[in-house]
Amino acid sequence: MRLALSLTWRLGLSGALLAALASALLGAYLFSSFEQQLLRRDDVQLLGKMRQLRQLLGHSGTPELLVLQADYLRDTMSGESNALIEIHAPPAQGGRVLLSINPPGLPLPATAPLPLDQEPAPQHLSHWTTPDGVPAAGLTAWARLGEDAVPMQVEVRLARLYPERRALLAEYRWRIAAASLAAGCLAAGLVLALIWQGLSPLRRLRAQTAAIGPQSLGLRLETADAPAEFRPWVEGLNAMLSRLEQGYAQLNQFAADLAHEMRTPLATLTGQSQVMLSRTRTEAEYAALMESQLQELERLNRMVDSLLFLARSEHQAMAGALQAQTLSAGAELARQADYFGDLAEERGLSLQCDGDAQLQAEPQLLRRALANLISNALRHARPGTCVELRVRLEPSRASASGSGSGTGLRPRPEHEQPGVVLEVINEGDPLPPQVLSRLFDRFYRTDESRHRDAGGSGLGLAIVRAIMALHGGTAEVRQVSAERIAFVLRFPALASTQSSLHAQSCESSPPNHENG
Repeated sequence: MRLALSLTWRLGLSGALLAALASALLGAYLFSSFEQQLLRRDDVQLLGKMRQLRQLLGHSGTPELLVLQADYLRDTMSGESNALIEIHAPPAQGGRVLLSINPPGLPLPATAPLPLDQEPAPQHLSHWTTPDGVPAAGLTAWARLGEDAVPMQVEVRLARLYPERRALLAEYRWRIAAASLAAGCLAAGLVLALIWQGLSPLRRLRAQTAAIGPQSLGLRLETADAPAEFRPWVEGLNAMLSRLEQGYAQLNQFAADLAHEMRTPLATLTGQSQVMLSRTRTEAEYAALMESQLQELERLNRMVDSLLFLARSEHQAMAGALQAQTLSAGAELARQADYFGDLAEERGLSLQCDGDAQLQAEPQLLRRALANLISNALRHARPGTCVELRVRLEPSRASASGSGSGTGLRPRPEHEQPGVVLEVINEGDPLPPQVLSRLFDRFYRTDESRHRDAGGSGLGLAIVRAIMALHGGTAEVRQVSAERIAFVLRFPALASTQSSLHAQSCESSPPNHENG
């Protein structure tokens, strides 16, 4: 099973590793610098000893006296027990050893000796390590022996062992390792503390989210205290909570409205049945009861069908399954006008169609939406007035411009087609803005008793809005004047269709419709 570490620990361990790595690199740099400084110091001292040794040999006299001065030469080397000296006769005299101060008996490397007139320099030194791992350095140079007119030249081999350097570097290495480890641990603690403090806004956000539930969807996360990197995330969560709250409220309201709508017809059916069963009835009374109950059942059936349609329309899959066709908007309005002609005449109303254009829609859904709007207009229109059914073209809103000659619209390219607008306008009592804004809500009625008597379910306009959403359009309502209300359906523009707008008379054909 994979071990899941918290963000604090992951960041803390990462910071500790980075701090340890940085400390190790810094320690390695310091160690290398210290080692080079020790090496340069020792080299300078060794070169100085070679110069001093040359001067002493110039005053030593004969080789025999040189042997007698061995202790003096050792003292000249500051009593260093790790200094190694060998003085050889020139090759012409056999190269014999005149003096040897080499207690360990280590072989000294025989490099090319420096001429008498050349001063020793760092590049003349050779460095090596003894079999015991002790670092050493040395050089070979010619020196004058004695102060005769023709002095004797001897070969001087000078070397120095540095065991103290090895010990010092070993101790320094351990100190650097310990310091790096301590720095890593300290950095880990500091990083963990800083991260813990830095993540405190997230812990507060976690506490706030834990307090949000079905009964407290109105709570929101605090954005002011959130880090800048998390602020868009917090704002997105708040927006999601707003949508959830709105949807939850709509669901609760829908459930309450549905229960209210179902209770009335069920109570009616129950009451009628109880009254009829209270005593013996005639066959005509039973027939009247059955007819009344059948009407209530049909109303319930229409309500259930409407609710199922609204539920399916909320899924995007239904929009993709539409069988849209290119239709004549004027012909569809004429079909509806002919179907509702008798009902309009009974109520002392008239229907007038105006305009035509090509639009793309699913025929049955379009007819259902138009039927719902027209039946709603006939229900609310003032007797003796005319219900207008209009078709017009409207340029896409993106093409509107503040400049232009008279029209306020920029010239539209030939490939850009206008949108199609269908309007149902009736004269009736004016409605306040708060009522207009809710006309497309489910189960909303402006007059409860009148709608129930008319058999409406309060779902007709909600279905119209759902149908327009499936077509990518919109459904709107506006108060045209003090006594005129217009319901507007906006369809998107066709990709490639030549549309025209002209007046025509209405034709007829029966549609599908539903009471609003």
